Amino acid sequence: MWDVNLPLKVKITMWRIANNYMPTFGNLQGRRLNVNNVCPLCHSSNETVEHLMRDCSFVSQLHNALDMPIFQNVDMLTWFEWLAMRFCSLNESFKMFLMVSYWVVWFTRNKVVHENIVPSVTDSVAFVRSFLVECGSISTNERAISSFQPIVWEAPPDNIVKFNFDATYDSHRKRAISGVIGRDKARNILASCVVLHNNVVDALMAESLACFQSIRFVKDLVFRKVIIEGDSRTVIMRINEGVLNKSVIAPLIHGIRIAAREFENISFSFARREANIAAHVIARDYRSQHVPCY
Repeated sequence: MWDVNLPLKVKITMWRIANNYMPTFGNLQGRRLNVNNVCPLCHSSNETVEHLMRDCSFVSQLHNALDMPIFQNVDMLTWFEWLAMRFCSLNESFKMFLMVSYWVVWFTRNKVVHENIVPSVTDSVAFVRSFLVECGSISTNERAISSFQPIVWEAPPDNIVKFNFDATYDSHRKRAISGVIGRDKARNILASCVVLHNNVVDALMAESLACFQSIRFVKDLVFRKVIIEGDSRTVIMRINEGVLNKSVIAPLIHGIRIAAREFENISFSFARREANIAAHVIARDYRSQHVPCY
């Protein structure tokens, strides 16, 4: 870790996170301080270093937006062992992304706690990328690619309709909104819908519900050759890998696979946020709705 080409302040923060030397609410409570031990970013669990840097929906969305490789949680490993295994599995570029993202998560957490500023995944992603560029940690080629080759939505092949899905999540109300939009090769919008979901535990379930809603929507429209596309790498991976685990989204993933059997031709693909903007805007702009809109 100390050999990674990053400023010392980032390395020291990473070292403190790895060794659980951070003043999380869980650690402060362990020192007998009277604090409200709830994660300030997602409000869904106690704030331990494991939750804040691995299990929190905010950091999951951040790493998903940064295209970080997924590394499964292993219950038998300590936090230090899990983080060491994940760190060693990454190439040099992703090690930089991981370290800076953890540094930004802690910075964002403190902004919420001390200044009551609502966190934004989009702003955090932009900050991570710009910080690495300013540090000279991203090569000239990578900067050129990101500058001159914008990521855009790709139209489907002939006779296939592509449905993009996305979700917005309100952690305070435990409410999610699914946005789905279907387009053909000529980029014509064929259908779209927005659906509200209550009692949603986290952002990952919100994305899973959006995917589930998209396949139900497509099924009702009687399309039989489709591509289902979303910007949640975890959801798409879980659907395509064909193995169920004990996660909270497992029943939804199972339901999606069952529904997929009724299609003549169906595939599930991951898209970067920039290529999924239409579904995102639909979900975002209909947050005031209380009934489904089609």
